[in-house]
Amino acid sequence: MVILEYGNRMPMILSMIPKSPISLGVLLIVFGFLGQSQPLYDYETPFLATSQLGFLTDSPKQVSFFGGRLQDSLPDEIPFYITKVGMRLPRKSIAPKIWSEQKSVFRWPLNTTLSEYNTTPLKVGTQDGPLYVGRLKRIDTRWGVFWQGDFTDFTTPGVYQLENRFGFSAPFQINDQVYERLERGYLEFMYSQRSGVEIPGIRAKENADDAYLDVDSTYYMPVAGGWNDAGDWRKWLFLTLPNLDALGQLALRGHPAFRESALEEMRWGNQYFHQMITDKGQVYGDVGGGKNRLGSYGDTWWNENHPGVTAAGDLDYDNIPMNGIERQVRTHYNPLVQFQFVRHQALASTVFEGPQKSNSLVLADRAWQYGVSVPHDERTLFVAQQLLAAVELYHAGGPSVKPEQIGTLTDRLLERQRLNSEGLSGYFMEKDNRDGYRSIAFSDEPAMALLRLLEVDIPSMAPLKKKVQEALTSYIEDYLLADAKSNPFHIPPYGVYRNPPFPKAQKFREASGKEEVRTFIHVFSEDPMPHGTNSVFLQHGYLMARAGHLLEKPTWKKAAEKILHWSMGHNPYGLCLFTGVGFKHPIPASFMNYKIPSAPLIGFLGTPNDRPYLETQNLVEWSTQEAWDVPYYFAIGLISYLD
Repeated sequence: MVILEYGNRMPMILSMIPKSPISLGVLLIVFGFLGQSQPLYDYETPFLATSQLGFLTDSPKQVSFFGGRLQDSLPDEIPFYITKVGMRLPRKSIAPKIWSEQKSVFRWPLNTTLSEYNTTPLKVGTQDGPLYVGRLKRIDTRWGVFWQGDFTDFTTPGVYQLENRFGFSAPFQINDQVYERLERGYLEFMYSQRSGVEIPGIRAKENADDAYLDVDSTYYMPVAGGWNDAGDWRKWLFLTLPNLDALGQLALRGHPAFRESALEEMRWGNQYFHQMITDKGQVYGDVGGGKNRLGSYGDTWWNENHPGVTAAGDLDYDNIPMNGIERQVRTHYNPLVQFQFVRHQALASTVFEGPQKSNSLVLADRAWQYGVSVPHDERTLFVAQQLLAAVELYHAGGPSVKPEQIGTLTDRLLERQRLNSEGLSGYFMEKDNRDGYRSIAFSDEPAMALLRLLEVDIPSMAPLKKKVQEALTSYIEDYLLADAKSNPFHIPPYGVYRNPPFPKAQKFREASGKEEVRTFIHVFSEDPMPHGTNSVFLQHGYLMARAGHLLEKPTWKKAAEKILHWSMGHNPYGLCLFTGVGFKHPIPASFMNYKIPSAPLIGFLGTPNDRPYLETQNLVEWSTQEAWDVPYYFAIGLISYLD
């Protein structure tokens, strides 16, 4: 038995695994850093964590306190106080006498510490008193011991800090415009991801040349432009197409000052997407430099429903078209990309006006006809994406989709839902119940397809409406929210497992019957993919906010906000995962991050015993610190449905 410590808070017990390809030595190498506190931030010092962006006036508002080295000596309840920023509550003086004799209005400015309060208990309304007093209560959880408090009933707009005897939170706002800061940051983020042009102060002109097909070096395509992904030079459609959804939300629902900018950004990205479809209707998947690693879409090419792992060939090229030093277009057929294109082009056609509206709809219909002519392997992601494409194209007025097709796809998807009488229920499975449906980037696509079907409300689908609504409700209530009770931050799960990989090396919890569940992605697998789960959680939040808006479920919207607050700093590390807002962040990975201002990080990984882990060293690691488009477009969707 080997015991590894995560700071002083989270003991982790791992067993040696006979006959396992993962040796104990590998475990110690991979998780050796868990035996010490992360060096960049001192987690032995007590600290308060809450959302660093802030709250709407009627938001749920929570704070967590971690005792660090004092943990075992602290009482079960600790008062906390809200003050305006800069208005610290009076504490016993630590200043030398000569300073205080000058009757200075300034606090002692050197080596300030947190001394005891002048008087206790402090009361609201007294001279030099706090604006609000709450209680932090000790909780013992599977993620360790800490204290939590709630201040939802404090609704006065302003800029504040939380404090207690042992520390201060980062500043935060309370006002009904607070989330507009994310809208501005997202537009900056997307503009800085533009490819093929100079972005002053961010990146030089790069990848302005054309590209040839990976199967025919004599066939060139004009595919400069569009958006990079994660600051890379490779332009994935499966990761960048959904930005049309988020930009469309801003164009229709965002602050009026941002709407035209959102439309302009949509136009920019869409020019590239329109170049990636052939006359026959096939949509190519991505453009990158160097030789593509073709792989197989059926096995190692896909990992946790994430295509494009180990893509290779991301090299900067010379910006000179057709001189032989060109990038490559990947021509392998990808059903996910094909139906994503249909879905998001149809959606864009409902936002655009004039030729861009008609062009988007025509190309969406062409791509749909090609997609239905090429059978796929029926994995749940493809079925869900095809249903989303069908509903969106029908809603936009595409001539090639019939309600009967939508009904067939809906029945096929509903058959994948697991409804249990005990334990978790309502989650989706893969075809033939081979495994639970899980996805790093698109964890809620089956449920999102059902939600979109309810929103569009096709008259001929009325007989299915009740069944679809019940399925969506079960997914949210009996799966997402039910499992969120398993942890103190109310974070819904990463996914369900039929045959958990390396079950002796990592912990899974019972979902129901033969299925098990984790909050975070598993660490060990035959094809490792140690990926942060910020996108998973934020899509859960987007789904719940949007469904809560449609079905008038305020508890779902509050649950969605708690997930957003997790990303904004209310987490066990007290770090904001969006670098353009907040005050304390993880260190982003790689030199590419100079080219990605206001970026979200891919976020928390789980330790083998399913506790949250975030790399905070300057020894950067891709597993939790890479910047990525995906969390941002789900965050924009989430906040778009909170009002």
